[in-house]
Amino acid sequence: MKNDHISNTGLGACEEAIQRLLDGKPIVAGHVGLDLSKLTASIVSLEAGFDRGYLKRSRKSHLPLLAKIEAVRAQASKGTSTNGRQVRQIERQLAVLRKELEIAQIQRDKVLAQNIKLWERVRKLEYSLVISRSGKVEHIGRLQ
Repeated sequence: MKNDHISNTGLGACEEAIQRLLDGKPIVAGHVGLDLSKLTASIVSLEAGFDRGYLKRSRKSHLPLLAKIEAVRAQASKGTSTNGRQVRQIERQLAVLRKELEIAQIQRDKVLAQNIKLWERVRKLEYSLVISRSGKVEHIGRLQ
C-alpha cells in the first residue's frame, strides 16, 4: 500500500513536470528552452526531481505517461522538419540580404568619397573665381 502511494505521488510529480516542460516553464535550469523533439522519460524524471531512470516501461502505471512523452516528441519532430526547412530558407535569405547590404554600403561610401572630392573641387574653383574677380590673377592649377 505504501509503495502504491509513493508511486502515485511520483507519477503525479512526473505529470506536473511534463506539463511544465510543455508550457515552457521548467524548474530545472538545463531544461529551459528544451526542444520538445528531444523530450525523453529521463528529462521528465529529472524535472520531477527524480533520477533519470525513475520512469520505466516495466511499471504499468508509467506506461500512459511514457506514451504521452513519445507522442509529444513525435509531434514536435514532425513540426521540426518543416520548421527546420523554413529556418534554413530564412537563414539563406538573410545571408543574401546581408551581402546586398554590404555591397550597398560599399557603393554608398564610394559615392560619398566622390561627392566630397567634387565639393572640394567646387570650393577651390569658387575661391579661384573670387580671387580672379578681385583683380588678382590666380591660376586654377596652383590651388589644387
